[in-house]
Amino acid sequence: MANKKISQLTAKGTALAATDLVEISESDGAGGYVTKSVTGANVKSGLQPTLVSATNIKTINSTTLLGSGDLAVQATLVSATNIKTINSNTILGSGDLVIGSGSHVLTKPISGRTYGVRISSAVASANFTTVANTIYLSPFIPANTLTVSNFEINVTATAPLSNARILVYSDLNGVPSTKLLESTNLDCTTTGAKPFPTSYTFTAGTTYWLGIYSNVAVIISGLNSSQLIPISTSIFTGGFGILSVAATFPTAPATLGAAGFGLAGANMCVINLTAA
Repeated sequence: MANKKISQLTAKGTALAATDLVEISESDGAGGYVTKSVTGANVKSGLQPTLVSATNIKTINSTTLLGSGDLAVQATLVSATNIKTINSNTILGSGDLVIGSGSHVLTKPISGRTYGVRISSAVASANFTTVANTIYLSPFIPANTLTVSNFEINVTATAPLSNARILVYSDLNGVPSTKLLESTNLDCTTTGAKPFPTSYTFTAGTTYWLGIYSNVAVIISGLNSSQLIPISTSIFTGGFGILSVAATFPTAPATLGAAGFGLAGANMCVINLTAA
C-alpha cells in the first residue's frame, strides 16, 4: 500500500470494537520506537466508563449531577441568621414549639427594673383577699427570657399572725403541675411591699403558673376580674382569671397533678418581678 496520510485513510464509521487493531509506536527505551498493535479492548480498558446517574455517579435528592448548569445546595441553617426564631427560641431541631396564652412581660427586661405580672395597662385597682390554706395560681408566659432577683407582693390590710408565700409551678396540658419555686414566709401583719429576694430564670415562651397562698385571710394588691383573660368558665357570666386548689400552709404540694382545681373569679393578686 502506498504511503498515505492519516487524513487520507478510509474512516471506520463506527465506534472502536474490542477486536479492532490500532497501530502504535512503543518506546524502545533508547530513544527509538518499535511499531506494534493493540486491540480496541486494550484501548477501552483504560478509559472512564460511561457515567450513568444513580449507577456510577450519585444523585442529590434524586436529581442527577450530570449536565450543565448550577445545582443549588441549601446553606447550613443557623438560628437567627438565615432562619427566624420565635421569642428567641430556635425553630431548628425536633419537638414541639408551644405558643401559649396568658399574662406576659412583653418588653425586654432591663436589669434593676421592676415589672408587674399584668394582663392590662390599668393600675391595680382592687384588693385580692385570700382564703386560708388555698393556693391561687394564674398563667404567666414571658415573651422574653427573664432572670429575676426579687418577687414581691403588696399587703394592703393587716391580719394577726398572717403569713403568705409566693409560688411558681410548671404547666402540664394547661394546668399547674410541678412546683418550681416557693418563697419563705412573707410577714403580712404589717402593710406594704413584701419582697422575696431570690434568683430565678423564666424562659421565653414557656408557660408558668404564678400565685400565692396563706395561713389566714390576707388582703393584698390585686387586679379587678374585668381586667383578666378568662381561663375557663362553666357558666355564661363572669370571667375566671385564676385557678384555686386547697393546700395546707406552709408547704405547698410538690405536684398538683391529682389536685382538684376550682375557679376563682373575683380578682387576681399582683406579683412584681425585679429583673436581675
